[in-house]
Amino acid sequence: MRFFDLHCDTAYKMYREKQGFYKNNLAISGQKGEAFDGWRQTFAVWLPEDLKNPFNFYKNTLSYLKANLCGNVKPIYAVEGGTVLENDVDRIYALKQDGIRLLTLTWNGENAIAGGTKSDKGLTDFGKTVIDKMNKINMAVDVSHLNDKSFFEVIDRAEKPLASHSNCRKICDHPRNLSDSQIKLICQKGGLIGLNFYPIFLGDNPMEKIYQNIYHLCAMGYENNIAIGSDFDGADMANELCDITKISDLHTFLQQKGLKNSLLNKIFYKNAHITFDKWDLL
Repeated sequence: MRFFDLHCDTAYKMYREKQGFYKNNLAISGQKGEAFDGWRQTFAVWLPEDLKNPFNFYKNTLSYLKANLCGNVKPIYAVEGGTVLENDVDRIYALKQDGIRLLTLTWNGENAIAGGTKSDKGLTDFGKTVIDKMNKINMAVDVSHLNDKSFFEVIDRAEKPLASHSNCRKICDHPRNLSDSQIKLICQKGGLIGLNFYPIFLGDNPMEKIYQNIYHLCAMGYENNIAIGSDFDGADMANELCDITKISDLHTFLQQKGLKNSLLNKIFYKNAHITFDKWDLL
């Protein structure tokens, strides 16, 4: 099978623990990915909110990742945390030059751009300029982690929005998940919803909850906007979905629930590939 994952934090763990890529004890490795016929993985450089020099940390982490990647993975690079800009909007151009294709504007707190889910801050004037620059240089705006106030201000401005690792609030009522109105606005702009495997955002019985998220999104008419945003190596996962070797188990489970292979191909690969190709992000 082919697999396209919109979000993982493997780069951070590799750099901090000085682990390689092909063989390691992480949720994602080159060896584990050999099972896929085609594999595109978005590697997000996560920036802890208390970092004193986030841009330097980002550069070191990305360089370490690139130096170690091997195997059949086709990487896409991202940053999780707008602190990487260090209040300099022109840093966007440096990210673009490094190959960054999407930026998650915040983590859980607030920064100079906007507010995360543990903040009540909205989109700032600086944040508006950041999004305008991202639109100009063709960088996708990742709305995962935004609080509701920031989300609705961001979505009006962003030309290529997606939620790389967020689920449906209708299925699990958590502020990190998306309301139906938020989902509608993302999908109306041709964006993606990357389903997150973190149990706190899913609820009990994670595979069943993934199915319920898919069913809900399809009922809303958005089967062409569903993707996977695992969040591997960024959170403690349930055993059923603990690493990428479990992706085939999830695929089989969803088949047994009655989902057609044509739909599963969209969710696990095709939707993300079509969108990223259309947005010129590949």
